[in-house]
Amino acid sequence: MDKKKINRIVTVNTATFFSIWVLIFLAGADKPPPVGFLWLVALVALLDVAMFFYLKFFIPKLWKKDKGLFRLNISCFLLGGAAVTLLTILLNVKLFSQVGMVSALFWVLSIMAAATVNAICFYAFNVVLVLRARAD
Repeated sequence: MDKKKINRIVTVNTATFFSIWVLIFLAGADKPPPVGFLWLVALVALLDVAMFFYLKFFIPKLWKKDKGLFRLNISCFLLGGAAVTLLTILLNVKLFSQVGMVSALFWVLSIMAAATVNAICFYAFNVVLVLRARAD
């Protein structure tokens, strides 16, 4: 296991994650984006920092082909999705109390679905990066 290759994989991940999510949010934003868009960028940056530390744990385990890593990865992303959901609800409790239980549940399920898809893409992306790094 080469530390330099692992660090390169971590760097590629964090840069790609930040860029892709900011572009996705930018695509859905008004043109020009409102000032509140900066809060989304800050949230993505915070998640990017969390992912940086998670990658330092995850990539060496993926490199060693540890068992149960896919399931652990899904669980970690779901935990992150739950944290983001809770954070957004706590930041605007009044709004969530007004929209009703069905709409709030839809919000929670949407975030959890996005977290699951993100976890699967993250895992597949890193499998490819690790395989390429081993081949070098």
